[in-house]
Amino acid sequence: MLEKQIADKIRKIRKNKGYTLEQLGKLADLSKGLLSRIENCQVSPPIATLSKISHGLEVPIGIFFDTEKAMGEDGYAVTLKSDRKQINRRGATAELNYYSLSSLRSDNLIEPFIVKYPVTEQHPTKLYDHPGEEFLVVLKGKIDFIYGKRIIRLETGDSIHFDPSTPHRGQNAGETKSECLVIIVDGGKK
Repeated sequence: MLEKQIADKIRKIRKNKGYTLEQLGKLADLSKGLLSRIENCQVSPPIATLSKISHGLEVPIGIFFDTEKAMGEDGYAVTLKSDRKQINRRGATAELNYYSLSSLRSDNLIEPFIVKYPVTEQHPTKLYDHPGEEFLVVLKGKIDFIYGKRIIRLETGDSIHFDPSTPHRGQNAGETKSECLVIIVDGGKK
């Protein structure tokens, strides 16, 4: 299960760096309690939270999904649809499904994901923020993209490139499941 792999990697990296949960919490701007729940697989963290943890640990976010595949001599690595790693994020209102699109080792600047938004009538209030840069394109359906105090309607083919340090989140705005391509650029790398 990918959630356990992520939890184990966070704990292992944190301990290898000699950090307590409280120290990592300060570095990642997250509570010690939340980090403990993540490490004990009681909470499945969203990508934004993983990004904060990766910055606190000074590692790329992709390390949590690392399948130990390096780029081949040809300069590329293929990730088949059937090999995508899935993370389920269970929230108060719905379940978001994240699918990692790259099986490369995690020393890359970008992390691409497919995010599927279920149909819901409730409006989540939790927003996420993290360092770096982010790009989202709606592949199917339509979403309301909350960015700070703004709500931006995006439909199939629409995209947004934004600073993810402003609290944000996407929410399905249609009658069918929506699907987006999300690319996170690690702002901590040069």
